[in-house]
Amino acid sequence: MNIGSIASKGWNYIQRAGRIYPDFVMGTGNEAFTQVMRSTIKNRAANGQTYMQSVWSGIKDGARAAERHNNILNKQQGGFWKSTWHALKTTPKKIAQGWRVGGRLADRAGKTGLSKIWSQFKGSLTGIGKRMPLIFSLMVVLPELPNIFSAFKDKGLVGGVAETGKTALRLGAGMTAAAIGQALIPIPILGGIVGYMAGDWLMSKFTGKSHSEKKAELEDAQKQQLTQQQAITEQYSTNPFGRNTNINTNTVQPQFNIPKPTISPEQLMAMQQMLYNNSMSNPMDQDFMAMTSGMNRLNYLG
Repeated sequence: MNIGSIASKGWNYIQRAGRIYPDFVMGTGNEAFTQVMRSTIKNRAANGQTYMQSVWSGIKDGARAAERHNNILNKQQGGFWKSTWHALKTTPKKIAQGWRVGGRLADRAGKTGLSKIWSQFKGSLTGIGKRMPLIFSLMVVLPELPNIFSAFKDKGLVGGVAETGKTALRLGAGMTAAAIGQALIPIPILGGIVGYMAGDWLMSKFTGKSHSEKKAELEDAQKQQLTQQQAITEQYSTNPFGRNTNINTNTVQPQFNIPKPTISPEQLMAMQQMLYNNSMSNPMDQDFMAMTSGMNRLNYLG
């Protein structure tokens, strides 16, 4: 197989994945995937497969089942959005149906009181589990809308489109892993939660952090830097002989806040009069030895 045929086959897989992506993520295609994958794993002994072989076969069988499911829905309900609206409308019915089925099973087992209510509750969880991929997708898509809008606002059209693509990749990986997790862990909700968290985490390592996460980290760093600068300013304003350290350049600059003396013209004139009129013109006038020896009087003899 040459490079051209490999590229052609890869592009064909991408196109097929793109066609089933909306229904798989937001619709009910993931349910078909989970059911077929779970059935393949369950019947691995009859097929002569080990557990890991059945898991890989189940993923391939589940993908084909999701593709068939998508084609049927497009023919029956006219496309993705109509099928999604149908799934939303039937969600309460699925929950009520699970409650009723759980009640009937409890009656057959002779359960009453709290044990019957618990059986009905588990039945309703089964109904919720059938719509968990859709509920998960809504829980993830809705909070991501502000992130996408912020990317369009801050980075323009190119940045917004790139952020939309990153979100789509993380959502697709999360939903695929959720469907696999639900097949591997046949516990309502739990398998989907574990799978979604694992898929989203793995894809985030490839796509990187979202625009909102990067923006929040930048704002936190700016706040911390501003807080440090304010603390340094307050420290040196209270200590006039403090040392102002420039953290970015690692240079130390001494800072002395010594007040400059101020004097009025009248005070200056008074000091001059004291200097020249109070016998301070001659430094010997106030000297004791000069006074007793008479040396200070020599100045007046000449």
